[in-house]
Amino acid sequence: MRKDLILRAVGLSAACIMPFAFSACGSSESSSEANASGGSSETVSEPAKEPTVYTENIIGEEDGYSYELWKDKGNTTFTVTGGGTFTCEWNNINNALFRKGQKFDSKKNWQDYGNISVDYGIDYQPDGNSYMCVYGWTREPLVEYYVVQSWGSWRPPGQALALGTVEADGGVYDVYKTTRVNQPSIDGTKTFDQYWSVRREKPQGDGTRLEGTISVSKHFEEWEKLGLNMGKMYEVALTVEGYQSNGKAEVYKNDLKIGE
Repeated sequence: MRKDLILRAVGLSAACIMPFAFSACGSSESSSEANASGGSSETVSEPAKEPTVYTENIIGEEDGYSYELWKDKGNTTFTVTGGGTFTCEWNNINNALFRKGQKFDSKKNWQDYGNISVDYGIDYQPDGNSYMCVYGWTREPLVEYYVVQSWGSWRPPGQALALGTVEADGGVYDVYKTTRVNQPSIDGTKTFDQYWSVRREKPQGDGTRLEGTISVSKHFEEWEKLGLNMGKMYEVALTVEGYQSNGKAEVYKNDLKIGE
């Protein structure tokens, strides 16, 4: 993958797409073409793209973004709305994750992709235990990781002592390591470590709406200084997770920048 990969999504608009690169383009709402005589031009309106709704586990791609809904049980609605944006709703679940970002081939380290960050905008309304975060996996070693920006009724992961801190994007994050034994993973049921950066304070927003930046590579760098080694990149995604809770969210901005 080229290091200048940039994924951008704001509102419901989608970018023009070239393989592994994204370029600016004109409005997709209408196009004009002159007639043969060079006289008048005709404007043709294109129909709006219909959002796609999923209620069961799914992995797919849209406008250069990878998306996934994973749950073990319960009621979920996951609507992909173009670019990096999506909406989600959950109730009577055990565990559910809704996410949109980029999946990789597990052949390169994070440093090989250059700087990774996410500019986000979300209307986040959890009722109970939930996280709003950047989430993903690595292989060799198998690691599940979280950079938690906000949460519901419980601040994860419940550890008493942090391994260290990361200062980034106007906040201080505590760093933790936990271990999951014989639990679901991208490679089936495995035992694996989880790495966490969790903000000490929830970011301030306009009611339930939150906007900001998550400098993902900064966390990777600080984790490795603390001995938390990352493997080959499998995924990085803006994620809403619910655990034994209800809630809903609208991700109206999700600009994943890789190599900028």
